Amino acid sequence: MVDLNRRGFIGALGLAAMVGGLGTPAAQAAPATAAAGGLALCLMPSGGDDTVALQAAIDEAVKKKMRLELGQGVFHISGTLKIDTCIDFSLTGMGAADPGDKSDGFVEKGRVLGTCLRWKGPAGGTMILLQSAMRPMLTGLYLDAAQTAAVCIQLHTVLGWPTSGVRLRDIAVAHATEVGIQFETPNLPHGDNTDLSDFETVLLQKCRVGIRVCNDQSVGHYWRRIENAWCLKGIEFLQGGDVVIERGYQDGSGPATTTFFVTHGGGENAAQVQISGVHLEYGVLFDSRNSFGDVVAGIRGIQDCRSDTDAPPLCHFGHFTTATVMASQLKGALVAKPESKVAVIGCTYVTASVSHPVRKLVRGTKNVRVI
Repeated sequence: MVDLNRRGFIGALGLAAMVGGLGTPAAQAAPATAAAGGLALCLMPSGGDDTVALQAAIDEAVKKKMRLELGQGVFHISGTLKIDTCIDFSLTGMGAADPGDKSDGFVEKGRVLGTCLRWKGPAGGTMILLQSAMRPMLTGLYLDAAQTAAVCIQLHTVLGWPTSGVRLRDIAVAHATEVGIQFETPNLPHGDNTDLSDFETVLLQKCRVGIRVCNDQSVGHYWRRIENAWCLKGIEFLQGGDVVIERGYQDGSGPATTTFFVTHGGGENAAQVQISGVHLEYGVLFDSRNSFGDVVAGIRGIQDCRSDTDAPPLCHFGHFTTATVMASQLKGALVAKPESKVAVIGCTYVTASVSHPVRKLVRGTKNVRVI
């Protein structure tokens, strides 16, 4: 069983990518410096609007195939930062902590660790756009949408050149009015690939939705140590799938409907789901009640998860057909506390057109409730 707490989880976010001595004053890129892994450009916040300096540094680093390293402090941005048409670009900060927050143990030797990008632009904006980027890496950053920007990180594919293999390490996305991290855009009928993502230690904080996957070709996601802190929907799959989640946490307090992983809509979405080692202080682990059509192509395993409350149920399964989920795929799927509740709705098998005895399909819990 996983036994995490908020301080331990966020502490890891704040300290995991700590480096020192980066940058020059006034948001000006320093000359290229030799660093581990190759040449790097370095930048420090100016105290004013850093958008132009940041974009110029990104463009220069992409052009010269160098890393961009951001120093400790707050960078204010008023427009979208575009990381465009690149391979293996790396953007590195000093940790996913808000340098202005002294309440959670980030103070060390009189200063607060962390690199923050804070939105100062118009409502509905996007902070970072990864466009036709292959294997980009973002590390050690706190992205604060300031309850104004709609999206913190947007993945987008143009002209057949995919955004693929995005790697996030020690990243926090906070206060987005729509989505913290979004793969493509909603209502895209035939989206190109934004796939093969690899996340580790990602905090989803007070966004409407933490992570949203929108396009039907988005597959191959491997996410470790994901924390949902006060997002009503932590991870939302509209289209796409094949996702593995290892270890997660849902903390704080909020509506009972707060859900760590939710899938809804039509199409073949959230295929081949594997979720393990998630600890919920409140809310729901998995919910597919609002899905329809050929949805949830295969629940391969939800195991070793725990909830600190028995209301609401740990999981809501619904609307499976023989074309999507076979009985054998649900056997032994849940290994939860014996007293945890599991609600299953729908589960009508097309070939028989009758409800299947679901209690025989879900094991490891006593309280299976068929709705």
